[in-house]
Amino acid sequence: MHQETLSRALHRLESDHLVERTEDGYRLTQRGSEIIHVPVGGQPTKRSRVLETYLPSDVSSSDVISRLKYCWFSTLRWLGYSDNDNEALLAWVTDDGVTQVRARFRNNHLSIEINSETGENSNVAIKSAHELAARIIHEYQEVQNTRTSQATHGAQIS
Repeated sequence: MHQETLSRALHRLESDHLVERTEDGYRLTQRGSEIIHVPVGGQPTKRSRVLETYLPSDVSSSDVISRLKYCWFSTLRWLGYSDNDNEALLAWVTDDGVTQVRARFRNNHLSIEINSETGENSNVAIKSAHELAARIIHEYQEVQNTRTSQATHGAQIS
């Protein structure tokens, strides 16, 4: 979608009180959420968990999440995120718009889910989930390397 078209659509949704602008972007309002949760076609979207793992506890998930938010990479385009006291959920969609890939962070637990209109065994969906897992691992390593570098630099100054 062209940036100007997207901007106009967001302004229209905001004026209809369906979304609101926050410091992290836009999010659904209560009214918008009520409209979206009306089942379309009667069936909720089926999701398949592709990967479930624990993450190293020496790196904060929030540091990694902040590095992942708004990023587009490989075939994945940023879709959005939500968070509450228990978990953070980040979502991407493949550039063809067919497959959604989600990363769900709970403390030091990660699960990656897909939902695809072409079925749970779609190679594209599974490959996209693995691309996301590789990116998450990369970001964990980057945060860890940054902290190690800062600790070493701090020790040299002392």
